[in-house]
Formats: sequence, structure tokens, C-alpha cells
Amino acid sequence: MTLLYLLLGGLAIWIAYKVLAKPRPVQPSSQPERYEIPIKITVSYDEGTPGRQPTESINKDEWEGSFWEVAHPLPAKAKLRLKYSDGAGRKTERTVDVRQFGAIGPNTLLIGHCSMRNATRTFRSDRIESCIDEETGEVISDVSTHLQAKYDQSPDRTKDLLLEGEYDTLRVLLYVGKADGQLRAAEKAVILETCVAITNDSRLTGSAIDDLFATMDVPTLQAFKLAVGRLAKRDQAAQTVVMAAAERMVATQKTVHQAEQEALDYMKKRFTTGTNLS
Repeated sequence: MTLLYLLLGGLAIWIAYKVLAKPRPVQPSSQPERYEIPIKITVSYDEGTPGRQPTESINKDEWEGSFWEVAHPLPAKAKLRLKYSDGAGRKTERTVDVRQFGAIGPNTLLIGHCSMRNATRTFRSDRIESCIDEETGEVISDVSTHLQAKYDQSPDRTKDLLLEGEYDTLRVLLYVGKADGQLRAAEKAVILETCVAITNDSRLTGSAIDDLFATMDVPTLQAFKLAVGRLAKRDQAAQTVVMAAAERMVATQKTVHQAEQEALDYMKKRFTTGTNLS
């Protein structure tokens, strides 16, 4: 009898397993089935068509050189139409708004906004097949010489000459302006007028003066005295210009700061006696 009960129990377990393991019918879903479809993206562009950009990334030219490798870059504003052969030998015609140029090895590298790429690009002079200045219509045979002439005739050249030749003047005026802790607009206006008078170039602007001072640290008291000492060795006319500018700067405020007065007093003594004062 016990054996019979065991057989019946085993049969019941087997029947229950078969019922539970039977696949159930799939119920219809309200959501549509999704299928993964592989997509292949092909990037292409027309090399000679201005304004065309590839769908994936900006169209890169062959490497022409890094402008960081130019030892002495110079600013030059010019709009040039170039027939150009890039590093891969592809020939294109582009209009470039040049910003800077400089020597890189035996060639000249220029950098500017390329209208065809709508981006900043560099161009090597030895790859330029022909060049026209779009502002004047002039055919340019030597791009480097043309850009050098543009620079020489620009206020950028005046600014650079001012920094080279009147560095002590700029340092003294910067010290006086900052003696009370801040260089005010009225004081910068006096400095600009002085620089225009020194260079005889009215194209200088307030932003040009800001650019000059951005390259300089505010002088310490010792550095100020050294600069005054060097100016004291120059002709009387140069000393008069600097002294007058400093006095006008201080006079732009009703109250004279002690450091400003001390600076003026030191300048007067040095320019009068020409001796070494501590």
C-alpha cells in the first residue's frame, strides 16, 4: 500500500510540472515592435564649393603649419583673394581676411579667416599661386612684402615703436596713474593724448593704450625711480612732455593722493638736477 501511495505522489508531481512548463500563448501588445536597423553614415563634401561643410565635422585642410611656430608674428589687416594649392595638392580659390603673418623657415605663414571654410586657416606663401588685394584690386607678386608694407603703414606699427622707444615714458605714466590704486578713464585720456603727440599718429586709440599696458606690469617704486632716472638723461623736451602729462593726470581729481604727490616731487627733482636720488 505504501508503494502505491508513492507511485501516485510521483505521478501528481510529474503532471504538475508538465502543466507549468507548457509555453503560454503570446498576448498581443499595444506597442509596435522595434527593429534595430544599422545605419551607415557617409561624410562627403565638394572641395571647390564655398560654404559647403561635411555633415559630421568641419572640413579640415591638409596641415600647413602651426602659427605658434612663427617666431615674430606681426599684425596685418588685408583681404586677399588667393589661388592656393594645399598640402595634398588640391587647388582652390579663397578669400582670406588676414590677421597676422610671420616667417616660418624660408617661407611666410599667414593666418586669417577663410571664407570658403568659414573658419580660421593658415596659408604658406610658397603654396600661393596667385594673389589679389580685394580692397585695391592690386595683383600681389610677393605676399610677404605686401603684408609687411601693410604693417609698416598701420597704427599697430606705431604702437610697437612706442613700446620699444618710449618704454620708460609709459612706465612712469602707468605708475603715476596707478599710484592711488586705479587708472581712471580721464588719466588714460591724458596718456593717449601724450602718445599721439610723441608719435604724431592720430590713429592711436584708447584700446591701443590698453593693449600696451596689458603687456606691462605696474612698476614698483624702485622701477619707477629707475625709469625716471633714465628719462632724466634725455633731452629737456622729452622730460617736459612726461612731466606735463603726469601733472595733468594728477589734476584730473580734486584730491591728490600722497603717492601721486610723492611721484611728482621725485620727477621734478630728477629732471631739475639730473642727479641720482634714492
